[in-house]
Amino acid sequence: MTCMKAYSILPSSHKGRLLARIELERSKVLSRLIKTIQAVLAVVLLAAGCIFLSPSELTNMKDPFEHLTALMLGMLSVSIVQELTRGFLMRIISGIKPTLRFSGAYLHAGCEAYFPRRGEQILNLFPLLFSTVVLLILFFSVQDISWKWMVWIVFTVNICFGVGYGYASMRFAQMPEDILVMNLGPTYLVYSAQAEKE
Repeated sequence: MTCMKAYSILPSSHKGRLLARIELERSKVLSRLIKTIQAVLAVVLLAAGCIFLSPSELTNMKDPFEHLTALMLGMLSVSIVQELTRGFLMRIISGIKPTLRFSGAYLHAGCEAYFPRRGEQILNLFPLLFSTVVLLILFFSVQDISWKWMVWIVFTVNICFGVGYGYASMRFAQMPEDILVMNLGPTYLVYSAQAEKE
């Protein structure tokens, strides 16, 4: 099995051998855990912003409407950009057209292909890395402190949105190397030849 090859049909060695089902949103316990980590991260990142950026600049904006409009658009765009990037990668790796649908309040990309562990890790982590790099470049290129704050808040939302995918990646890293993952948005079906047959 090549480390990046995705399958349109589950191989016979994995058929009926479901190792794990990860529900990022439907599992109440996991959903609460992710939301708790997101809240803690948001507080830590905003506190870090207060250390490097003057909080008073948030009340000294020359054009508050323009700033807040850009902030709202930026926060809404974070999840959309990440999921469009994820869908694009799904298509590149598998050759199968992904689906984009809203699950809860967020857009999610899903694909009815089976991705090996390395391919799935790329799908989980690259979109977050890409959006993080873009926002950091924007943050360091903006001179006005009030606009830096807008970018930093969007950056915080960006990092928090990636918590669920980070959790899934940690779980996959602990699983056998032969796993194949069907990524259906916030739901992961993980198959392994080492799992017991259903």
